[in-house]
Amino acid sequence: MKKGTRQLSANIVSLFILKGAEYIVTFVTLPYLLRVLGPAGYGSIVFCQTIMNYGNLVVDYGFNLTAPRDIAKDEPAAIPQDFAAILGAKCLLLFGATVVILAGLAIFRNHIDALLVFACLPALVGGALFPIWYFQGIQQMRFITIFNIVARTCSVIGIFAFVREAGDVYAAAVFLSVTPLVAGVLSLAMIARRQPHFFRRPTLAAIREKLRDGWDIFLSTLFINLYTNSNVFILGLLTNETCVGYYAAASKLIEAVKGLLMPISNAIFPHVSAMVKDARDDAIRFLCKAVRVIGGLALVLSVLVCIFAAPITRLIMGDAYDASIRVLRIISFLPFIIGLSNIFGIQTMVAFGMQRLFSRILMASAAVNFLLVFPLVWAFAEIGMAITVVCVEGFVTITMYLALRRHGIRLL
Repeated sequence: MKKGTRQLSANIVSLFILKGAEYIVTFVTLPYLLRVLGPAGYGSIVFCQTIMNYGNLVVDYGFNLTAPRDIAKDEPAAIPQDFAAILGAKCLLLFGATVVILAGLAIFRNHIDALLVFACLPALVGGALFPIWYFQGIQQMRFITIFNIVARTCSVIGIFAFVREAGDVYAAAVFLSVTPLVAGVLSLAMIARRQPHFFRRPTLAAIREKLRDGWDIFLSTLFINLYTNSNVFILGLLTNETCVGYYAAASKLIEAVKGLLMPISNAIFPHVSAMVKDARDDAIRFLCKAVRVIGGLALVLSVLVCIFAAPITRLIMGDAYDASIRVLRIISFLPFIIGLSNIFGIQTMVAFGMQRLFSRILMASAAVNFLLVFPLVWAFAEIGMAITVVCVEGFVTITMYLALRRHGIRLL
């Protein structure tokens, strides 16, 4: 086996191990926290985590795609300069995001638990410090897995040791948030020991170049988050922590179901991208098969979740979350809907060079979301939020399918 093939196989194995560890941690800690904290306590943490997600959106910028690409293309002598520039840019973005969050706390001090937000802050700091992009660039994903598993182990130990009752919501928030911070500190310590010359003062010109390079990807990510993370924040502002808890608990289960399809999608994208160059028709035929396979699998998963929503909810969450059953039934078909939109959007539009069309559809989807979310949440609380999400994701899928047909690409 060639060295490149061995490295690729090792990276795939590492990422599958990491995904497995994430599922184990989730299904060990989530039922425990849902029962101990109750809907209101868990909902308050999710609400504050949403604020951190906004901050992470800024800190991540477009570096999740541009930084690994730059590191991979660099000559060894150029890596230290790029490493310093990217890390420096992320730290500047971290400072700016923190200032904005503090200003938001001052403005909404009567609606937001400031102490709980500070308890969630380690996730934002860790997002800036954990150089996942560097390990991806040098194709050493095993370090991502190792540091993540160590950090998640610390998080699980802390949760079971210090979270014993509903009043321990602040401790729960801290231990849920420390995973990226612990992983970031460990990874930077290892890099500093092995490559101390990486830690140099970056030039402002180099930082500006990295920010300019990641701008387009940042905008695309921003539009996606406008109709995902924003919804939980809006639900919290218009209702209360209990409603957020009901919705977030059901949404967490759907995210786990959707995660079952991600390894397949991640493997398809580079394969299709390579096929498009030399065999466009073959790529379309392959995508037609992918629609049938992934769509069929996602449909089966969605139907099972819908049918067994009540026992699943009571088994994982407990009787206190009976209100989440209706939410789960409504959003149970998201794996199917999003599975199709992933093929139409990422696997087809992006692979075929239709990024501008892809971004326009996401912009339109964000507008549709804001037209629906306020009246529906105001009238039906968490149920209205579930209806909003399904309608918006359905709009995305249908619009992408029709757009592809207009461009002569028929996948169904």
